[in-house]
Amino acid sequence: MTKMIQAGACLAIAFVLCTTAFSQSSDARKKFIRGSIADKTAAVRESSEPSLARDALNFALAYKTELGNDRDLDALAVAGVLALSADGLDYASKKEMIEMLSQLFALFPSDTVRVAVLNKVVMLKNVVPVEQFAEQLESFLAAEQSESIMVKAAIQTLGEIGAGNSFVAIYNGNRQQKWQHYKAEVDNALASLADKSLPHILAIIQEGNVKDGIRPLFDLFAKSEKISASFKSEIAENVLSQTIYIANNSSAVTRETVSLQIDALAVIVSNRWTRAAQSVLAFFELAEREYRAGVMTGDEFVKVVNGVASVAPVDASSRLSSYLAELNKQTESGSKAPEKVVLAVIDALGNIGDKSSFDTLLYVTYVKYPDTVVAAARDALARLKW
Repeated sequence: MTKMIQAGACLAIAFVLCTTAFSQSSDARKKFIRGSIADKTAAVRESSEPSLARDALNFALAYKTELGNDRDLDALAVAGVLALSADGLDYASKKEMIEMLSQLFALFPSDTVRVAVLNKVVMLKNVVPVEQFAEQLESFLAAEQSESIMVKAAIQTLGEIGAGNSFVAIYNGNRQQKWQHYKAEVDNALASLADKSLPHILAIIQEGNVKDGIRPLFDLFAKSEKISASFKSEIAENVLSQTIYIANNSSAVTRETVSLQIDALAVIVSNRWTRAAQSVLAFFELAEREYRAGVMTGDEFVKVVNGVASVAPVDASSRLSSYLAELNKQTESGSKAPEKVVLAVIDALGNIGDKSSFDTLLYVTYVKYPDTVVAAARDALARLKW
């Protein structure tokens, strides 16, 4: 009997709570229907009915033309946006919701309304289709010629909801120096979009514009803490390949191109990106010519020697041995080979340890090299694997 009384009491309490909730909901709806725009805004804020939020936005959109830039209407729109929820909605209803938000962004010039819309889209990005809204923001950024709070907010939002085309839209605007005061926001958005934009990024690299295209793109990824090591390495590999192509098809290689090549190699080496072995080997062939032409410094060429030995040791052994043989002949004929380069090649061969380089390293000890070079050759010989 006691249990039955307790159960009955619980049901009674539940009934009262449900009745009260329904009454409050009903009162809010009545207030919304009967009241002024300010009353409607208050009703939306006080209510927990998702449908009332949609009614508020429908009202705001329906009377925007007649009321113009009305503060009360803006406040109602903001209240409706903040109260929106996608819980329990089917796909068609979710699509209608995002279309409503799209209309609000287009029709209401108020920064307050637009920022509320953008924040809500970001909040709902995983449950509603946002592709079309992203396209709208891309067009908005393309059309805007001045910096503003909305441009900043649109860049940040695209970083959250966009994909490859959004990357291009932001990158092109940045390339045109449209948003110099929002560098941090631009960099963060591009870094966030990178994983979804590889084909678009590669297209920018393949344009072949080192100064205004490839270099700033490479620097963005190389310096960003948001980008994974593997993604940085893949970009660096493509940058190195493209700059090799540029150099091989140009009458004169610039210092700008060489510097980018060295930086790309550094990323590949630091991340042990062995997938780039063929590109690194090809770069060694080019680097020899760049070094002889004086466009690459001795210190840079040493980095190339060390890099090829690190990333592609098996294939690099024979190539480095051949190069050391050339240096031996050069020294034997009376031309002084740069000591730091000779030492780098010898040390690299010792690190690789391939016995095929024995003869070349041994020959170093018979040539009139400085004692430091001869000692390095003997040390490298001792490290060869037999």
